Amino acid sequence: MQALFARSAALSLLLLAGPSCVLWGQSPTGSPAAGAVVTEHPLAVRSGLSVLEAGGNAADAAVATALTLSVVLPRAGNLGGGGFALWVPKEGEPRAVDFREVAPSGTDPRAYFNGEDEVVSSRSLRGPMAVGVPGTPAGLWHLYREYGSGRFSFRELAADAIRLAEEGFPVDPWLARSLNSTSLREKMNSAARAIFYPEGEGLVEGDLLVQSDLAETLQLYARRGPRAIYEGEIAEAIVKELRRTPVPAAEAGTPADGFFQIELEDLSSYEALERMATRVRFRGWEVLGMPPPSSGGLVIGQVMGILEGFPLSEERVPRERGGYAPTPRLIHWWIEAMRHAFADRAEHMGDPGPKNDKVPVGELLSDARIAAARVAIGERADLEVGPWGMELPQESDETTHLSVLDSAGNAVSLTTTLNTSFGSCILVEGAGFLLNNEMDDFAVTAGVANTYGLVGSDANVPARGKRPLSSMSPTVIRDGDGEVRVVIGAPGGPRIITAVTQVLLRLLLLEQGLVEAVAAPRLHQQWRPMSTRFEGGWDPAVIDALEERGHPVSVEPKASFASVQAIRVLKRAGEGGEVERVVEVASDPRRGGAGGIQGQSVSEPSRPK
Repeated sequence: MQALFARSAALSLLLLAGPSCVLWGQSPTGSPAAGAVVTEHPLAVRSGLSVLEAGGNAADAAVATALTLSVVLPRAGNLGGGGFALWVPKEGEPRAVDFREVAPSGTDPRAYFNGEDEVVSSRSLRGPMAVGVPGTPAGLWHLYREYGSGRFSFRELAADAIRLAEEGFPVDPWLARSLNSTSLREKMNSAARAIFYPEGEGLVEGDLLVQSDLAETLQLYARRGPRAIYEGEIAEAIVKELRRTPVPAAEAGTPADGFFQIELEDLSSYEALERMATRVRFRGWEVLGMPPPSSGGLVIGQVMGILEGFPLSEERVPRERGGYAPTPRLIHWWIEAMRHAFADRAEHMGDPGPKNDKVPVGELLSDARIAAARVAIGERADLEVGPWGMELPQESDETTHLSVLDSAGNAVSLTTTLNTSFGSCILVEGAGFLLNNEMDDFAVTAGVANTYGLVGSDANVPARGKRPLSSMSPTVIRDGDGEVRVVIGAPGGPRIITAVTQVLLRLLLLEQGLVEAVAAPRLHQQWRPMSTRFEGGWDPAVIDALEERGHPVSVEPKASFASVQAIRVLKRAGEGGEVERVVEVASDPRRGGAGGIQGQSVSEPSRPK
């Protein structure tokens, strides 16, 4: 694996503005002849490509990529967080792997209130009560054991990550910018400051970041699997670290049953779960998504289902450079569809429970619900939209995503997170990894917003063993022949959902190129608050037209909504009449990611503005 990494690292770099793409000839099985990887750091892309070049499949490459991200992207890549993976094989049923964090057994929502019955929001973001039981170690192992090719040991897949942690790597400009923000150092515990702020100063671009403790943890994990982290010395180190971490604003009053944190039994009992992927149809495409406790598959499915019934082709304008532009009326439909879907998210979505029966997935994606929402959309903004009133049983900015496609046509879309940037900022001394602050993704009580302004119902109130609702949206698109055509996902809190939806609409409806669709300006609507936020770059005439329809609008020229990581396969007739395949990769220029294709170059990451 070291030699494979060296070969990959020697590849020349391309500018992101010129997407990496290669023509794939028709193979005997109708599959691609090469694979691709795209994610938020070029070193992680190279790890994944090395595995593909050595004969690994998409699951193998995804695990290697994610392990390297845990080293080179400390703000989001992780062993101390969790996430979701969508495995879509060339043949057979897609599977959704849920390795979301879990609330500790001692969880009590009252612990987030002070003696005045006021929510102490810092307790779900910092300190021991912010941390959910990590799922990443179990999730990556499950993906490797269940869907890997069997050609590699786990240690071989972890080789690049171990080497980069042990020998170090140059700090990139994005990490340097994060570390030199004014408030981050104060949030970190002493173990984290020792690594990222040696001699009291944040690392700068080009400095070597060495993480010896993390290298040892990865070596143990590679030899023993997830038990190395959930039991024994590392588990004890996690519990010890949390016990000596103070509870924010504890002097404001202690709740009746006291505070809580992760205990050894919580770690030893953690399991990754398999679930059925969500499926919807849009203009002949099959959209595969992640089910609860991710809200991504349901919200994206609802939005695209609602839009499917509108005369979409009449509301797109041909462009000279190819593809189409949306009319203001089409954008109005987008916004209103998002408003309806996010209202349902707030009311009905949460942990589906062990029997997958606590969230009404079928009802929320039913023709009746979709039609009811569509009929309710008129020519003006409806700011009083509420969730569907049927009788029912009752994340984060610094997430990271990777998309992988192998030469057999198998795909993995995997999103993992610590929640906010660097998570809880609690680094486990002696183990070298940061812990999440995913407890903030619960609704501490119904109707109270989290750090992203998202509100929830009793369906997402914290309780022992419960998994918090997430916006992570790993997604795969298949065509009518069952071939994978798009592998996509993003970090970015609730903006993940709207960003992925808009890129898909630009690809599948507006027929735009992948790089253009990913880079295009975005909007964000999540029901509450009512206003729709817009990145800079939108035509002022579009904004004016939406305001005339009654939309409250917030234009934010410096905003950056999510960071989409996408692969697309185009099929077209070749000169001899055979079907040719072209693969495109695009890593969002909003952050410093990269993409690569087997046998070709890895794209050059963008730099912070």
